[in-house]
Amino acid sequence: MKILIIGSGKVGSTIAKALSLEKYEVDLVDRDEKNFEEITDSVNKIRADVLEEEFVINHDLNKYDYAIIATDSDKTNLIMASIFKGLDVKIILRLDEMENISEIGIIKNSLPNVVNVFNLSLETAKLVTKLIGSTEYYEADYFGKGKIEVTGHYIDMDEEFENQKIKDIGSLSTILVVGILREGDLIVPDGETVLKSGDYIYLMGLSFDIRNFKHAHFEIKEKEEEREVVIASGDYNFNKLISNLENINLKILEPDREKFEKYRRNINRAFVVNKKLRNDKIFKEEAISKDGVFISMTDSDELNIVLGLLARSHGIAKNIIIQKDNNYDTILESLGIYRVIDPKVIVANEIIKAINTDMKVSINYMFGGKAQVYEIKIPDDFVYIGKKLSEINLHKEIIIGGIIRYDNSAVIPRGNTKIEKGDRLVIFSTNESRKELEELIDPSLKKSIFDFFRR
Repeated sequence: MKILIIGSGKVGSTIAKALSLEKYEVDLVDRDEKNFEEITDSVNKIRADVLEEEFVINHDLNKYDYAIIATDSDKTNLIMASIFKGLDVKIILRLDEMENISEIGIIKNSLPNVVNVFNLSLETAKLVTKLIGSTEYYEADYFGKGKIEVTGHYIDMDEEFENQKIKDIGSLSTILVVGILREGDLIVPDGETVLKSGDYIYLMGLSFDIRNFKHAHFEIKEKEEEREVVIASGDYNFNKLISNLENINLKILEPDREKFEKYRRNINRAFVVNKKLRNDKIFKEEAISKDGVFISMTDSDELNIVLGLLARSHGIAKNIIIQKDNNYDTILESLGIYRVIDPKVIVANEIIKAINTDMKVSINYMFGGKAQVYEIKIPDDFVYIGKKLSEINLHKEIIIGGIIRYDNSAVIPRGNTKIEKGDRLVIFSTNESRKELEELIDPSLKKSIFDFFRR
């Protein structure tokens, strides 16, 4: 399958890095090369301005099965989608500045080969809707259709974990510790690794085992019949979608007078307050419930973080911050925020799933910006089919933490677990081991099979 990705920003680069692990022919085009360095060599990178006539004339656009148009400019994306009109190419389109979500249907009708339109606000609202209705007060990424979870745990919540080797902690016997965030550094541990105060550990396991661990080590609250939801700013489409939820009392705090008037006029199921947010008294002044949900979605990442921390300090367990540029991923996960959302990663993951339903990337855990978790279906000619994990000389920063069998059963593998045909692997990999991960999935990328085993 041949895929063209237009735009190498957060959305495009995330998609390119994930799809390159499968046997797709991926071309990534952008006029700015600044993001090309972190993209694998298995992706063909093209420096060009897609709006220039030279690109359209000299590039055979009809050779692709899919064109993913995902720049940060709606204007550019719509122009490129119109250029593809009439070609036998499926278009996946990113559009962020829609006045109304209903515009998606209009676009699909006018551009018949547009098979999907993804919008940051819509996809973020879908995720937040699930969080508001969830009874769980902890964050998790789900793989294998919910059978395997990746979650985080702050060591300071369990003093008995301090100064203990991982292999000696009984409650972790059925769960893998795939990473430790320690003072901004990501450590890939083994059983001999000693946990320290301040560590933030990443756990992977069967959902049943993760849930039991969290019930034993984390406060799980019962779902309220009616829940208070407070949004700090937000945007129109996001707020409108959240307002449609049943069994919530929605309050929107909006400092901008023009936006305040628009929200009050058009979002009937919300109480809208014109309120300055740079004020640590807002939680008391607005009587925000500790059992409610607080969502910070301002235009400032710094303000979102401050509001999230203030919400936590006021005892609000479900505090969600939605980041715009995500420049603070090395510290966010250790701050005790219930959920940090990067809308661009959410959209990238949805596009990946639209291309390949058997593939997924972690959307919640950023691992300090230093790693990623992938769900990948192995090819039928995978060289390690029939091999035990102990027989695969994995790079020390790559962990096969879960296996989804052909019958959709889930396994947390051990050394004697064999890889079988049709498996989907849930793999933790640091950024530094990216090349080794690609070579694991497709050994033909190696200069020599022996080079891999010497590492």
